[in-house]
Amino acid sequence: MNATFKPGQHLLSAAISTASHLAAKTGELPHLETVAEELGVERDLLKQVIFDREHLLVVMADVALQRLLHTITQEMARCSSPVDQLEAITVAYVDWARLYPQEFRLVGEMPAAVFEAHPRLLQYEQSVHDLVLKILQRAQAKGYLEADEDLVMLRAICHTYVYGVITKMLLGDLARWTPGSRDEDAARMAVQVFIRKLFKPAASSPGSRAAGVGSHPHLRPV
Repeated sequence: MNATFKPGQHLLSAAISTASHLAAKTGELPHLETVAEELGVERDLLKQVIFDREHLLVVMADVALQRLLHTITQEMARCSSPVDQLEAITVAYVDWARLYPQEFRLVGEMPAAVFEAHPRLLQYEQSVHDLVLKILQRAQAKGYLEADEDLVMLRAICHTYVYGVITKMLLGDLARWTPGSRDEDAARMAVQVFIRKLFKPAASSPGSRAAGVGSHPHLRPV
């Protein structure tokens, strides 16, 4: 028995932390019996705060998505242009997944019916979706995107690409495509290049072209 439940620590937070640690070792969501044994508590006591294995998955996803939103908010606060903000979100997503790989996998693999049955999880997801859409709308208004660009589809494409990059990063299968780079560095570079490629490079006038409008010289509004 490896007790990790410390005096004064909230049982729910201890259980989530322990379940995350176990999932990192096995690659699977642990059973309540295993979590209780690792904590050094009776299963019936644990069931007072985590009712069953599905509930464990939900509370782990809840905490993970809170962390993701916090990470995104921190990174975005440093940026002003929509281009930089969207890049910051994708890099934050990569960094979050690197720090919490088991949560990334568990959330990504949650059955849709389970995820959609919990309003808090849907709210977190919708918050990110709404944020990205607003950034794309700002980018479009500033001329970085075509006026008829399908922003909802573009948002879906961004998510699919970044999710794929992260998956390859966690598999350790990304750096071999960029010799000399670590997987996490290759992932950051991949999403940064992808975001920059989404936007128009041309400037609206010779004056703005000379001035280098925007924080990225090669990313200027048209």
